[in-house]
Amino acid sequence: MNRRTFLSAAAFTALAASMAPAVTNRAVAAPRTVAQDRAAELLARMTAGEKEALVRCDFAAVAHLGIPALTMVDASAGLRGETGVTAFPVPVAQAATFDEALAGRIGKAIGIEGRAKGYNNALGPTIDLTRTWHFGRQAEAMGEDPVLAGRLGAALTVAIQSQYMAATLKHFAAYTQEVNRFFIDTKVSDRALHEYYQAPFRRVIAAAPATSVMMAYPKINGTFATRHTGLFDDLKKGMGLQGYTVPDFWAGDDQVAAARAGMDLAGLGPGGVQIPAGSLTGGAIPAARLDDAARRILVTMFANGLFDHPVPAPAGDVSSQAHKDLAHEAAVASTVLLANRAAALPLTGAVKSLAVIGPAGPDTFTGVSGSTYVDPGTWTTPLDAIRARAGSSTKVTHAQGTKGDLPLTTVPSTVLRTPTGAAGLTANYYTSADGTGTPVTTRTDTTVDFTTAPVEGLPQVWSAKWTGTLTPTTTGLHRFSLLPSGTTSLKIDGRTVVSGTRQMARFFLGPYDYPLQGTAELTAGRAVTVEITYNNATAEPGTCGLTFGWQPESLIPAAVGAARAADAAVVFVNRVAGEGMDHEGYALPGDQDQLVRAVAAANTRTIVVLNTDGPVATPWLDEVEAVVQTWYGGRGAGTAIAAVLFGDSDPAGRLPVTFPTDATQGPGTTPATYPGTNGTVTYDEDIAVGYRFYDARNQDPRFPFGHGLSYSTFAHGSLEASYNAGTRQVTVEVTVTNTGRRQGTEVVQVYATLPASAAAEPRRLVAFQKVTLPAAGTKRLSLTIPVQDLSVWKSGAMTLTPGVHTFATARSSRVVTAQRALTLG
Repeated sequence: MNRRTFLSAAAFTALAASMAPAVTNRAVAAPRTVAQDRAAELLARMTAGEKEALVRCDFAAVAHLGIPALTMVDASAGLRGETGVTAFPVPVAQAATFDEALAGRIGKAIGIEGRAKGYNNALGPTIDLTRTWHFGRQAEAMGEDPVLAGRLGAALTVAIQSQYMAATLKHFAAYTQEVNRFFIDTKVSDRALHEYYQAPFRRVIAAAPATSVMMAYPKINGTFATRHTGLFDDLKKGMGLQGYTVPDFWAGDDQVAAARAGMDLAGLGPGGVQIPAGSLTGGAIPAARLDDAARRILVTMFANGLFDHPVPAPAGDVSSQAHKDLAHEAAVASTVLLANRAAALPLTGAVKSLAVIGPAGPDTFTGVSGSTYVDPGTWTTPLDAIRARAGSSTKVTHAQGTKGDLPLTTVPSTVLRTPTGAAGLTANYYTSADGTGTPVTTRTDTTVDFTTAPVEGLPQVWSAKWTGTLTPTTTGLHRFSLLPSGTTSLKIDGRTVVSGTRQMARFFLGPYDYPLQGTAELTAGRAVTVEITYNNATAEPGTCGLTFGWQPESLIPAAVGAARAADAAVVFVNRVAGEGMDHEGYALPGDQDQLVRAVAAANTRTIVVLNTDGPVATPWLDEVEAVVQTWYGGRGAGTAIAAVLFGDSDPAGRLPVTFPTDATQGPGTTPATYPGTNGTVTYDEDIAVGYRFYDARNQDPRFPFGHGLSYSTFAHGSLEASYNAGTRQVTVEVTVTNTGRRQGTEVVQVYATLPASAAAEPRRLVAFQKVTLPAAGTKRLSLTIPVQDLSVWKSGAMTLTPGVHTFATARSSRVVTAQRALTLG
């Protein structure tokens, strides 16, 4: 056979069938076996140089073989970087739906739009697990539970790949922070790694073995994930991954060593090819390793139809009305009603006037900054959606109240004075990182606002201090912001008002800035001392930047006036999040807590809408009547919240993460456990992450995992549990009844307590099912639990511990409705 000739799928299948025995089960295994066989046939015709070119992502060098180029797009919430596409809710919101079927529909829509835009490789879904509230990319993760993340991740992956796109699962493994993410050494037990952080990937690979997996940035127990032979063995030998592995962009320190250890598509990176030609041949890596890497890339391409279904020319607008409707549906399904006292929600006809306060217009965050951000295009803001839904029967007013989590206007020189009376602040620049030694330059800076080194002669790492006074022009609450690339602080009259670190002021993919916020009560005409410190040691290497901003006139008084004049007030608050940053404080940024409290004091029917990536402090919880959690809902962010507020839709989401009462709860509360010391972070909580930590430590969270209220009420009947040794599955059955007066949605959760000899967590989620019932409606649910989800990591394998297992139906990790013991073994 001429090695330049390539058989079509139909021709190869016919040839294989003619050579196969008369009686075979080949039809059952056809999708996987044909892909492997076709890959082997093509691999046998490739030279070592061609194999290397494929591994290096030099697709032009292998085009003559009919191998398609991988055209990649970030696709965890839609297609990042494109226009004319659908912006879906972010991954944590997808997890909040607790709905596999819905996740599958989102995955299919992403696959359809991806191909229509000319892509054949979706970099997603993202199925990382959230360890702490600090994690700036938790919106891109799938919550804190491996069963929830794994089941939804599997549905997304299978659906994406049904559209002739290869999916790439992100990020393997134990990737839970942005601080020092490129180099941090994660100390994690073998048990936690396998039983918890790898578990979502194990489930997805079982459902879609010919997918691909992106290796994460950090080191795992001393070795970069990109060249960790143990991790590659876990994926390929333990989980049965048939597809390829690929590094995250800029991940690791040696791509040749990574290829030797088990990296397959080793050339992914900015600009495409990152490994020079010839680096992987001539003994640089074993020939068998090169063959395996090339084969895995080909298997993924064949199995997912990339050879037989070339991508079309990119289209313009690929967002259909059905996809837009799906984005709205997903945003509704992810909306969580956290609290609802005195039936404040839904808003009824008795509410004749409504004050909408806060960032509810175009300043609404529809996505997360970085590789998961999707342009929503033309969309309906919450304010516009609320006005449209209220119609003429309810008067809707808007007061800004707060700018939310945005950088503020630069403080002008007119209010700043040096000790000698000059306009501005005295600046001292140092060649040290800690502001010590003799300044290399002392001068007057009229403002603090720079993105490149302000003076010449500074080394790569430097520091500075600005001092002087600020004379306010107004009396009241003042907001201040620092927008740094590095570490900075602001003291006013000796009190620290703002402090923290940002690796960069804005991730290069945008679109949001990453400011640090604070407030101070000031009096017009009374000068206060100002001290700003800065160093760029923690910034991206070779970068720097700092902007000192303020908002001298509070927007809160006008918002209070609007609230006082209305029958009800809805306050929108937010927090920016994204790649390349973590959260240093648990409170809402800026003046938002003060706003909520002031509005609640003026209007007893105050509803708060949290548009955040995860938990935040709620010190005003007892002062408001209702709290709704949204999570950057994409293009449906506005219409979904209007539908929930007015009761057109039931708030159908449940918390995929625990909300701590304060920053002292949960894992990662010491420097050693977050963000780490001396380049090492220690996961001393072992397998007790998320709700498991709270159960093990007897901590009471503000809102538990799985929590979420409905506008109706539900009863769970008695629980029946049985075990089928043949299928190695437990089946749990329970009757759910809508005991309320309207249609509503319930999420039945099943938790298991393992035998004491398993030394496991107090309980773990093992199944869930979402059901929508009319008033007085009843449905018998049957939920299956594979033994794998009842197993623990022991002696190098996931093992079922014989003994009594207790299964409990629940509304959350803390609200159990029924339980039943079952002996397994």
